[in-house]
Order: sequence, then structure tokens, then C-alpha cells
Amino acid sequence: MYYYSWRITKYNPANRINGVYTKQEWTSIGDIEKVYPDGEFLIEHYLHTESLYIMAITSIMKEMKINSLQVTSFEKYDFGLLEDRFRFIYSDEIIELYSNIKNGDFVSGNELELLCKLILREKLWCKLQSSSMFVHFGFDYYMYIGSRLECSDSLELISNSGLFIEPFQSPYLEEE
Repeated sequence: MYYYSWRITKYNPANRINGVYTKQEWTSIGDIEKVYPDGEFLIEHYLHTESLYIMAITSIMKEMKINSLQVTSFEKYDFGLLEDRFRFIYSDEIIELYSNIKNGDFVSGNELELLCKLILREKLWCKLQSSSMFVHFGFDYYMYIGSRLECSDSLELISNSGLFIEPFQSPYLEEE
């Protein structure tokens, strides 16, 4: 049972009307080089936002004193990682993790960060969980985190980073 649950995203809730996000902006790594009302979406913008999402996860884990999360509901997509147009952002280490990660694995530290990059870059999908925390990723760059603790220090850090936090139940929770 998780007592706190949030949707943590790059999306400003002020731009959501009746649950629909109305501002035109990027929603995936595939949008790099497209032009939006705020200008061209560059890989630098993508990598910065990706790092903020990973910081949000690791900050909550640290505050909760959690060292690792377990991979569940694992799905791997064969989208030609090595043929990707942004191949240069995939280190040998991330390619090795992509090849070897499987359902039930426990990940921590750098391996967790690399796994989150692969999920955010739409190369694989899974849920990450422990007995007191979960991380779920949704379509269009949505992230859901649940916790047994309020994590106010982390939430302040995340909010100050430019990400937005909304109380929200993950649509990926199992029915109990």
C-alpha cells in the first residue's frame, strides 16, 4: 500500500483543461529537431529534461533510504538501438544493460539511471518497485511515483528543478 502518489512531469498543470494538456510541446525523444511554438526542440533540451526525471527518482529513493528497485512487467522493444539516429548518446554500458536486463532484476546506482534512460527513450518499458516505493512511466513522457513516506525534501527539490508535481494515482497500479 502506497500512501502518497504523484504524477511528476515537465508539463505545467496550468496548461491542462479538463484533464487535457493544451500546450503544443514535445512528448518523446522522437520529437528532437521538430519546431514548436517555443522554438526548435534540441537534443540538449531532451537530455536536460531526462536528467531531471532521473534526479527525481534518485532523490526520493535517497530520502526513503532505498538502495535498489526491482524490474517488473518488463517489455523490450526491438527498435534497432544501434541504428538509432541518436546512437551517439548510447554508451557501451547502456547497450550492455539493454541486452542483459530482465524481469525480476534489481537495479541501483548507475544501472538504475541507465535503465531509466532506456525507458524514457522508449527502448524498453517496465515498472520499478520496492516494498515502499514504485516508479511507473507512461506515454508522452509521464512519470508516476508512489511512496509510503511524504518525501517533502525531495518534492521541494524536484519542484525547484522545474518539474511539476501533482497528487495523482498511477494508472499502472495493479488491481488489489
